[in-house]
Amino acid sequence: MKKVLILCTGNSCRSIIAEALINANLEGIKAESSGVRSSGRVNPNAKKLLKEKGIWCNTYHSKTLDAVIENDYNLIVTVCDHAKETCPMFPKPIKTIHMSFEDPDGKGYNTFEKTYTAIEQMLLPAIEKVLKCFDDVAILNDNDLICYCMEVSKQTIVEAIQNGATTLKEVKEHTTACTGNTCKKKNPNKRCCSQEINQLIKQYSKGNIMNKNVLQTNNGVKISFTGAVEKQNIINMVQNCQNGQCECMSEETKQKITNMEVKGIDGDVALELSGNVSKEEIEAALAKSKVLNS
Repeated sequence: MKKVLILCTGNSCRSIIAEALINANLEGIKAESSGVRSSGRVNPNAKKLLKEKGIWCNTYHSKTLDAVIENDYNLIVTVCDHAKETCPMFPKPIKTIHMSFEDPDGKGYNTFEKTYTAIEQMLLPAIEKVLKCFDDVAILNDNDLICYCMEVSKQTIVEAIQNGATTLKEVKEHTTACTGNTCKKKNPNKRCCSQEINQLIKQYSKGNIMNKNVLQTNNGVKISFTGAVEKQNIINMVQNCQNGQCECMSEETKQKITNMEVKGIDGDVALELSGNVSKEEIEAALAKSKVLNS
């Protein structure tokens, strides 16, 4: 069972909603939440919404970091900018991702519904991808072992990959890793080092680069993404823009765009923007995109 900590400022709205959504929808993942400056209460509208959705649990409550900082987590998710900036050091290194959502506190009930939908559509797939794509390898420390037979660390494997090793055979030539199946007996996660090395190759290979080409068209602008690009990430970027969750594009530029459409497949994705918008405006926005540059 993987464990996730959702962290925000007051732990009364966004993090509670995210905690409930994860526990209700992601199999094999257990979520808890906390606040860097806990309010001590769950917002009544957040509780009402979760009850209407059928995913409220009476154990959900607002709590401080002191209550959870000693717990073991596979992932920490900050869902507001303040939490990201003030996220404390945990006793053990833990992988952290950030995805900011509108704070509905003090706003109408429709804002709570909007935030709920945004978390459901954007955060849940991101968490599932991080925890299930790279499993435990992505959150290992540099000094943690990958090959238990020859006691070769993650850092040594990663350095070999970054220096050009892109296959198990090449990693074995660059390190003393056995790249076989016998590590499974010694690895506490019961995994072969060959399996973990292949995941690290996928994550750290120099070929893991996304290329983008921006073209002015008769109808607006077309952006072609190739290489290490996933269609869902581009969809997330568009949704962030449409939901007002990004600051990469000015309001003036947004008003010029009449339609945004994502086409293609992983590795070859096109984003077509219709409207009286220029190539230069879009290039400037792409340079600021948190989704593309994280």
